[in-house]
Amino acid sequence: MEKTPKILLLLTGGTIGSAVNDHCINVDSRRGDDLLAMYKEQNSPEVEFEVVRPFNILSENAEPQHWLQIIEVLQSHRLSDYDGVIIAHGSDTLPYTAAALAYGLDSPSIPIVLVAANYAIGEPNSNAIANFSAAVAFIINMKLPGFYAIYKNSDDVTYVHLATRLLEADWLKDDFTSFGGPLGEFDQRGLCCVPTAKNPTMIKLYNPSLDDVPSVKEFRNDVLALRAYPGLNYEVIELRNRPIRAVLHSLYHCGSGNISGENGTSLLAFIKNNPNVDHYMISYKNIHGDLYASCQALIAAGGIPLENISFEAAVTKLNFAYNQQECSPLSYMKREFFYEFLRDAPENGYVI
Repeated sequence: MEKTPKILLLLTGGTIGSAVNDHCINVDSRRGDDLLAMYKEQNSPEVEFEVVRPFNILSENAEPQHWLQIIEVLQSHRLSDYDGVIIAHGSDTLPYTAAALAYGLDSPSIPIVLVAANYAIGEPNSNAIANFSAAVAFIINMKLPGFYAIYKNSDDVTYVHLATRLLEADWLKDDFTSFGGPLGEFDQRGLCCVPTAKNPTMIKLYNPSLDDVPSVKEFRNDVLALRAYPGLNYEVIELRNRPIRAVLHSLYHCGSGNISGENGTSLLAFIKNNPNVDHYMISYKNIHGDLYASCQALIAAGGIPLENISFEAAVTKLNFAYNQQECSPLSYMKREFFYEFLRDAPENGYVI
């Protein structure tokens, strides 16, 4: 007799755990029961769910401490006893929690899948049940180790994303995309990957390197993130006498930033005037190739370029890098945990 699949389900709130009352969307602890009940009504495979509720919040209220709560719950369970893990989470900060799992947990031997929803359960056009059902099917049928997010976009296609490459949802359609593109599409046929040299092969995914990650017990050292825009006045940002250890500068698409601005708008001056913190910069594609004069000046002033990583993954990773004690923060940032760096590997791009 075939063993009943067992899935550890973490309910954390978010839209997928919310109800609508008098035009107000807010978390409702009963929605987790509704999620399971509706799933069981619409799906025939027998699945055993073990439910844990680490917290119940709208995800815009999530902070790094909530990442640790999820990580601690997972560390308290022997994950090898389960076929997979599903984390029901709000959509607003989903990419940050998704990346945090890869930086806070040792490489898993089972799938750990995050799901969210565009509208509350039961609302017209809600994809909550579709996303949850796809996550269950992905775990049972694919058995693919690692960290993933699964979400059905407005084009009615359900996409599978590597957790460390998920980008914030767009404002218009609430759709999710991935840095470099999704891992693939998921439907009744299974996981259909789009050949690309930027994604890991299925052979790599099915045979992970089971590395231990540096431990983080709490977030004491703060990280600041700044997105460049014309006229950003750096002089209004005071870093002295604050617990800021690092700043992530999200620059223009080729890694360039303002170096000649007056009246506080020069990033070059900001870096030189704040040597007490580490300044990381994205987005760079190849720091060994041709660079704009502004890029070279910023690097010469002490800016640390990060190549081929998303803003969401980079700022999350910095929080872990500066709150662990096992290696230097720079070594941590250069280490790849779960395919957060886009790499054109010649062997990638083929589903085997």
